[in-house]
Amino acid sequence: MRDVLALPGQPARIEAALTRSSLAGKQGLGGEQIEVVVEGKPVGKAMTGGDGRAFLDYVPKVRGNHAIVVKLAPNPRVVSPDARALLGAWERRRPILLVEVTALMQPQKMSPLPVPSMPIPLGQREDSAPAPDAADELKRLAQFFYNVIYVSWSPKEATGPFSDKTDVREWLAQHKFPTGLSMTVRPGEQALAAKIDQLRADGWTNVKAGIGKSRAFAEVLVTHRMEVVLVPEPDKGEVPKKAKAVKEWKEVRKKL
Repeated sequence: MRDVLALPGQPARIEAALTRSSLAGKQGLGGEQIEVVVEGKPVGKAMTGGDGRAFLDYVPKVRGNHAIVVKLAPNPRVVSPDARALLGAWERRRPILLVEVTALMQPQKMSPLPVPSMPIPLGQREDSAPAPDAADELKRLAQFFYNVIYVSWSPKEATGPFSDKTDVREWLAQHKFPTGLSMTVRPGEQALAAKIDQLRADGWTNVKAGIGKSRAFAEVLVTHRMEVVLVPEPDKGEVPKKAKAVKEWKEVRKKL
């Protein structure tokens, strides 16, 4: 499942995909019924198509972040774990903050092998400790100023602490970071730029600021005329023009 962003009182398109792995890769499973549950309440059912995807429109009546669970109807043919995602029913007047997940972690040893331009720390997610004060400072920003979208990089060719969006969400919850939507992008500046452009094309012109770790992340946001803070402060010459940098998370709010 993908996280969903919508306005309160407006239809949100919930999408789920049912697949199985084979020698030819992942294949969609059609003709299976799924049930969608929002905040513990069943809201509807849908059938998967030939590509394994199923869609359901749901209207969130209350603003906020709502947990979504998709369950496969019991049958003798297919067994599948539940899929989980988040529905953000956000108002446009509250600005959106993009947060690069690696900026939330303590620095770790980087791989000596060539990796994409977006560096990803090595190690399993349980070994990735949060940066000091990151959770508390981000909570304050989320409580009083921003809605949060977490940005993580998911290159198949690189080894990182997260294998998918579920791992990101589990790590964030484990370390008590504020609830926010999750956005996974391919490495490189073009993929992130395309995501921001799409958000704005969908009417989310309130994507205003970001907190990150990599120069490439900062350059994309600066190009889109967004405020951006890098933490921890990178080496001299690595801070793009018009971007800001701080040594620790306690200094971030002063720069936004």
